[in-house]
Amino acid sequence: MNNNNNFQVNKQFADFNGKNVLIGLKNWEEFEGKIIAIDNFLNTVVEVENGVKVVKGGKIAFISIKE
Repeated sequence: MNNNNNFQVNKQFADFNGKNVLIGLKNWEEFEGKIIAIDNFLNTVVEVENGVKVVKGGKIAFISIKE
């Protein structure tokens, strides 16, 4: 087992943490929310209106920051 305590999320992805975003999935579904967590594979935890949604990175087509 490789225990790498120096793991860091890509800075560009880490900048999405805490931001309100629009996420588009490859199946054309879209939703808005606030990113709670994201990793280097774009696996994302998003706070949405009715709770929390976990999205696998391979299903994401785009993430857009809502200004």
